[in-house]
Amino acid sequence: MLFTNLMSVDEARERLLSRVRQFGRDDVESVPLELAHGRVLAEDISSEIDIPHYSRAAMDGYAVRSADVSGASRTNPVILRLGEQARWVHTGDAVPEGFDAVVKVEDTEEFDGLVAVYKPVRKYENIGLAGEDLRAGDRIAEKGTLLRAHHLALLRSAGVEEVEVFRRPRVLVIPTGDELVRPGERLVPGKVYESNGIMISSYLKEWGASPEVTDIVPDSRDELESILNLADSYDLVVTTGGTSVGKRDIIYPVLGDIGEVLFRGISLRPGKPTVGAVVGSTPVLALPGFPAACVASAYLLLRPAIRRMLHVNGDVSFFAKLSDSVYSKPGFTSFVRLSVDFETMLARPVSSYGSGILSSITKANCYTIIDENTEVVEAGEMVRVYPL
Repeated sequence: MLFTNLMSVDEARERLLSRVRQFGRDDVESVPLELAHGRVLAEDISSEIDIPHYSRAAMDGYAVRSADVSGASRTNPVILRLGEQARWVHTGDAVPEGFDAVVKVEDTEEFDGLVAVYKPVRKYENIGLAGEDLRAGDRIAEKGTLLRAHHLALLRSAGVEEVEVFRRPRVLVIPTGDELVRPGERLVPGKVYESNGIMISSYLKEWGASPEVTDIVPDSRDELESILNLADSYDLVVTTGGTSVGKRDIIYPVLGDIGEVLFRGISLRPGKPTVGAVVGSTPVLALPGFPAACVASAYLLLRPAIRRMLHVNGDVSFFAKLSDSVYSKPGFTSFVRLSVDFETMLARPVSSYGSGILSSITKANCYTIIDENTEVVEAGEMVRVYPL
């Protein structure tokens, strides 16, 4: 019987990742910092300077010696000579030598070359000390960091002009199926607009890859085999559709003929009819055609493959409380879509199953995983949540 001996999600992922090549020095390129957003660092980068490289005023006001104004108050102001005992500074100005604090302008009054100070300040108060952000030699970012806007700002603050990054993995995306039509073509019962191609290629861009989407490939062994034979020109090949057990589902037999099948069918809901293979030396991940199943398999198998290539480590997750109970089928890992209210940290299940309901993804902002040994997670329980 078909799909009776399903592989666990963890084992399928391990088998796929064991055939994914991590990038090395031959896959590294230098890019200007302005073009590095969304790229993955291929080197550790440390600062060569203190940031900031001088002690600076954090407020508009007067640089003073804290000991001189220790008893200042509204009823008993300390009067300082301007220039000698107090000096005006703008926010960001270097603190003059010999001064160790800044009094905010609203706590002072200037008259006749004197400054009345109405409030004491502690040593270093309202001063950003040299090196308080980073000291020379401190790590700014490490190999495998997916560079975001704040990374670029800190790198530029350290005077970095260009960085070494891994090239973007080249991924071929192949939408398959006789039922698929292009936008603008006539839509009749039994036909649907092809949407998995744009979805998967967009995810790949977000995850740091460079996708190339083919035209729709019909359910033809010859045509599918012909395009899969291009696999060695890419780091990874992804197909969508044609992975189930119908007469038109030909991905598995074609992959078996021209390559090595790593797994066929995994214990994932939704996402059971997922196939992993290798053609030549290139991993191939065949995702289900139903969109929610396609997304689940992409997050749990495709995303880790891209991250392995690029040496990206760690992941973002947090805990939230379930608003409703969620049920799972024993022996299956469930990919549960959630809508998390970040004010209350309450997670509302959008849909637990429904492999063909794409709106269950657009209505969700996170997901959680229920392992194969759990039948129910009760309302009120805390679950680990991942952003979508």
